[in-house]
Amino acid sequence: MTLRKLIFLNIILALICGALFVWYRMIPVPVRLQYQSVSDTRTVRFETRGKTVGAAVRELKSDDRQNIIVDTDRDAPIQTDMTIRIRRGTRTEAEIAGKKRSIVLYPGTIKENLKLNKISYDKDDIVRPALSGQVTAATKLKVKVVDVKTRRKTVTVPAQNEVIFDRSLSSGTVASTSGRDGKGVYKYITTYVNGKKTKEKAKLLSWVSRPKNNSVRFGTSKTGETGSVRYTRTFTGNCTAYYAGTNARGATGQVCHYGTCAVDPSVIPYGTKLYIEGYGVAVANDCGGAVKGNVIDLYMNSTGECIQWGRRYKKVYVLE
Repeated sequence: MTLRKLIFLNIILALICGALFVWYRMIPVPVRLQYQSVSDTRTVRFETRGKTVGAAVRELKSDDRQNIIVDTDRDAPIQTDMTIRIRRGTRTEAEIAGKKRSIVLYPGTIKENLKLNKISYDKDDIVRPALSGQVTAATKLKVKVVDVKTRRKTVTVPAQNEVIFDRSLSSGTVASTSGRDGKGVYKYITTYVNGKKTKEKAKLLSWVSRPKNNSVRFGTSKTGETGSVRYTRTFTGNCTAYYAGTNARGATGQVCHYGTCAVDPSVIPYGTKLYIEGYGVAVANDCGGAVKGNVIDLYMNSTGECIQWGRRYKKVYVLE
């Protein structure tokens, strides 16, 4: 065989090999595309001429390439009947910082989806569902932006009323000593959610001047109470008096004695402890046909005391 024929045969052989190689590359390879969405998972057959997973995905129709995440390595070589795992996103609305925003939710965790949708948050923000939760078809994503601000301020601290039972004073006597307001430096911690103030805490850091409480002493020589007490309100009572013997019982079934009184229970509930100037402590345990509104019928030790008392308009303290 001459050299010319040998060269010619080699050229023909090379052309045949090249044609076979091109033909081989044009043969589609069957693969499985496994689509997972937040609502279901389905698998479809697909034939690709791509040699890698990434090339195969690029052969999909434009609509099929929208809002997808390919979990299989895109550089992996295509193999017959291999499974390519794809997550398909679902477009929905989320509430971010109090505003509606269109996002795409993919199967996976809330934390992963926030990153995929480029939604930032910090440790103080409120994310619902929780970051570790899985996205479902019913997921409604909310991110509330929490901002905590602090400030210092010097404020006036009003003097409080320090009320004390004093049995060294005659019952019904009220002795008062005026105090003074103080000033303190406070740290205010204010929380804002989506730009709106939701709560504020104040913490005392130091005193500029301490307040001195107003002292109010209630005389209890007849009933004997001691210790501190608070009152919730005051009013002017139309105070009358009654006596029904030593074994009388009130509407509550309790014994009536000096230190109890009849009231209108729709105004002053039974069991309420009162302090009446000129009388002292009285617990509401009875009622009466003429006892209406702010009328208070005080129990006395005798009929003579009732006559002596008569009807008086007195300041009444409602005790806690």
